[in-house]
Amino acid sequence: MAGRLSRKALYDLVWSEPMQSLSTRFGISDVALKKTCARAGIPTPERGYWAKKDAGKEVFQTAFPLRPPGMSDEIEIGAGGNTAYGYWTEEDLLAPLVAPPEFSEPIEAVQARIAETVGHVVIPHKVLIWHSAIERLLKEDEKRREKQLTDRYVMSWEKPVFDSPFEHRRLRVLNNLFFAVAKMNGRPSVRGHEARDIGISFFQQHLQLALDRPKKTNRRAQLLNVKQESSDTRLCLSILKGWGSEEVLATWQDDDVQQLEKRMTDIAIQLILTAEIKYRESVVHGYQWCSDFRKTQAETYSNCKRRKQFWLSLASR
Repeated sequence: MAGRLSRKALYDLVWSEPMQSLSTRFGISDVALKKTCARAGIPTPERGYWAKKDAGKEVFQTAFPLRPPGMSDEIEIGAGGNTAYGYWTEEDLLAPLVAPPEFSEPIEAVQARIAETVGHVVIPHKVLIWHSAIERLLKEDEKRREKQLTDRYVMSWEKPVFDSPFEHRRLRVLNNLFFAVAKMNGRPSVRGHEARDIGISFFQQHLQLALDRPKKTNRRAQLLNVKQESSDTRLCLSILKGWGSEEVLATWQDDDVQQLEKRMTDIAIQLILTAEIKYRESVVHGYQWCSDFRKTQAETYSNCKRRKQFWLSLASR
């Protein structure tokens, strides 16, 4: 027994028989099966559950939890198993198409669940706890600062990066945003010397962010106002379509009414919701791809079968 299961199907299985016997059917250990369930957010029976049940004692079954935003509803389990890229049998090609994917929880309900979990995001002026990703940047900056004190000939790229009020503000915004999305399993990453490569992963979904001064849309303005841009303290946060892309999915920036800090609750909610939307779009796209692929393969198979029958009829004459 191997292949792909939905979260609900696996949940029903792990609560229908002990993990040891079930894992044998999948060809893996009970420890591996339990880890698979944990990664998929599926609760498993506690130690002694089956002994109590066999003895007629009262047992408690943990309710099936909703799928976290961005998490796949399909679980690859065991060894082997056909996938969309695997070997297609005659039975696979001629079987009726499955129904298009449906999502039991409306996207509005997902948004409400995210908002309830995230709560109100406040950015204090003084940071008491730094997120580990930001703390690493500050430690690297401290090393540069120490080197600058001992070496008179430190190159420009070796000087501290985050000493200016603008850069420190960037880190404060990122810090609280990272803590906010972590409530819904967001895992951030910051790369690059100046921490401009920013990403947040929600299980299999990855979001690319940009947090910097607003970009000048006019090329002439870019060339004439370089000094003015360097003194601009406004912040702009954008969700990009992907790594290396300049296409923006959503953006927020300082204006005359509100600074970015006052919008962090909406930003955090939209970030998490974007991961869920991307997942749903990928499921629909995958279904369409598989349907088109199977249709093409079935037509090819039918044509080959007809040609084979034709030549066999000629040979038998």
